[in-house]
Amino acid sequence: MISIIAVLKAKPGKTNALKQALKALLLPTRREPGNIEYDLFQLRDTPDVFYVHESWRGQAGLDDHIALPHFQSFILQMNDLLAEPLRLDYLTPIEP
Repeated sequence: MISIIAVLKAKPGKTNALKQALKALLLPTRREPGNIEYDLFQLRDTPDVFYVHESWRGQAGLDDHIALPHFQSFILQMNDLLAEPLRLDYLTPIEP
C-alpha cells in the first residue's frame, strides 16, 4: 500500500477555484480500482491550503491514477491555481 499526503497552496484569489478543481477529483478517483482512500481537507486557519490524503493498492494504481483524464485535466490547471509546487509527502505506517 502507498499512502500520501498532497499539500496544495492556492494563489491569491484562486482558493475557491482550487477547491472546486480538487473536489472534481474526489468521486472519479474514489472509483478507481487501485484507490483505497482519497479525502480532501482545507486548513481551518489557513484556508488557501488544502491536503489530500490518499492511499493506493500499489505503485501501479497510483501510476494509473496519474495517467487518467480527470487527473491530467487537474495537472493542466495547476500552474494557474497553485502558489507553490505541489508537495507530496509519502507516509510509512507504524505498526504497534
